[in-house]
Amino acid sequence: MIEKMIMLKSGKKKRQVQTFKCENGHFFKSLGDSPWDDSFIELVVFLYLRGLSLNATIEVVQAFYETDILSKGQILEFIEQVADALPTLDDIDQLFEPKRSGFLAFDGVWFKYHLQELVLLVCFDPVTFDVIEAIWATQESEKNYRRLIDKVKGKLDVHIIKGIYGDGDNGLLSALKGMLPGIPFQLCIVHKELKMGELVPVKLINRSHKMSEAFKAEVREFQGLFRAVLYAPSKEESKQALEVLGEYVASSNQERFKSAYRSLKKNFVLTLTHFDHPEMDRDNNLLECFNGCLRPRLELMRGFKKLENLNRYLKLFLLEFRFRPLRESRFKNRRNLTPLELGGVYLPDYYNFLTFLRTKLHLKYH
Repeated sequence: MIEKMIMLKSGKKKRQVQTFKCENGHFFKSLGDSPWDDSFIELVVFLYLRGLSLNATIEVVQAFYETDILSKGQILEFIEQVADALPTLDDIDQLFEPKRSGFLAFDGVWFKYHLQELVLLVCFDPVTFDVIEAIWATQESEKNYRRLIDKVKGKLDVHIIKGIYGDGDNGLLSALKGMLPGIPFQLCIVHKELKMGELVPVKLINRSHKMSEAFKAEVREFQGLFRAVLYAPSKEESKQALEVLGEYVASSNQERFKSAYRSLKKNFVLTLTHFDHPEMDRDNNLLECFNGCLRPRLELMRGFKKLENLNRYLKLFLLEFRFRPLRESRFKNRRNLTPLELGGVYLPDYYNFLTFLRTKLHLKYH
């Protein structure tokens, strides 16, 4: 037994550790030789997940302990150690058995990793916001969505699926038609409106000094007619509003209006599903809410040089997401509850989900 300085959450302390040496006097490292205690490692990783910056994590730790003890490389090593020790999504499902609402939402989140474009295909529960499955892919194709749906079907009984949400991607629709036929599909109307905003400069009409007042008036009128289609109180009124919009576009010489109208008409019937299935929502913006939670984390992966770290970080983030309270949710029934708790799981009070999992499951990071 020898004394060694170990960095704990409470600071540097001397600790007795077991070490070994051979007849020639050479020492051999053991698991107890690490200068970092598990409590300190998980604190650093937790700070990184909250701050979303390697540099900010280093500065916070320096300010608190008033010593220079970390580097970017060390934090990335901590992330690897923690991610390797943590349970998978499947493990969490088996341990806590969250209940599913019967509704599914599919989305693809694109981001750039070095020179490669990657997409994370996700299936989550739109009622509890809990993640069901996620896979990496290089394109939103029918083949890749089939891979994802196959994993989802391995977890859920198809007979309990009551409805599906998505953004209308062709690959997704083809995969659903072949693998989950007959289940109501609601196309996200927020995606339709966002697409219109990309084609028609609706965001510029209140701040642009170059647009003429006449053109601004045209844009406002088009936007109003467009929204009347999406947010009509009945299926018949929505169809009538689409005809009115079509007549307006036909009389206009604005090509961008015509492009937005063609985009709206594509799979338009799928935006009307909620009228025939009142238990389904149409405009709670659930896809964009989830996308907004996910995208900032994915952007961090640009700092990872090794491709194999993508899976480590994804597992780490998705676990953090499942155990993190939705404190700023605009839906009161979700606010301050974690996705797992919304799925009926009882969780005790904790301040760091890594500490909670480590102590509950007796994990070791070394």
